[in-house]
Amino acid sequence: MRKITAKRSLSAGSLLYGFSLVFLALGLVNLAWAVWPMPRDAVQIEIPAGVLPGSPTETEFSSQQDYTLTASWPRVLRSGEAGELTVHFTESSEKGSSDVGGEAQVVLAVPFFSGLTLDPPGQIQSAIAPGQALTLEWSLKGTQEGDYPGEVVVSLGFYNQDQESFSAVPVAVVDVMTRVTALWGVGRGLVLWFGVVGLLLWGVLFVMGRVAQEKGSRSVTR
Repeated sequence: MRKITAKRSLSAGSLLYGFSLVFLALGLVNLAWAVWPMPRDAVQIEIPAGVLPGSPTETEFSSQQDYTLTASWPRVLRSGEAGELTVHFTESSEKGSSDVGGEAQVVLAVPFFSGLTLDPPGQIQSAIAPGQALTLEWSLKGTQEGDYPGEVVVSLGFYNQDQESFSAVPVAVVDVMTRVTALWGVGRGLVLWFGVVGLLLWGVLFVMGRVAQEKGSRSVTR
């Protein structure tokens, strides 16, 4: 009778070990998906100094310096998680960096997305001083799985004193694509919670299995 009880304890311990490994694997998979860094895409565009090709007729709106524009965005987003869309402006030549007395260049950027939440929700306008860099940022968030195409329109702004009007001349249009994914059909928060619960269950079942096997081993040796 004692040997039968010992065998049952050993079998129960092995079964609990097996279940614990299943929960360990599920917990690690969920946590890895929830915290693994998502890939990003980026595009770099050179904007030469001089009269802009898109300037209105009879105007000479010009870029004051040679600029390098770098747009970066998340290639993949987890459902419910926020990602960062950035537009970075910097001078691409040395000659303008010493012109500290020059005028600041007005920069405008507006992203267009259908199906994703943007914060702030529209255009950002700022200015880049000679020798300085400028970064414009938006937060992107999606809740439904799918591919979301969009674009970012970057312009330089100019004030026409004769007409007392402000004009924005586009210098770059960046096409972007972001994919929103979900694991088990739920967002990142729940997946993270599932991962923690899976590790807790693994710990509990592992201890229970260890206790059962030790009990069975003691019964066999008696």
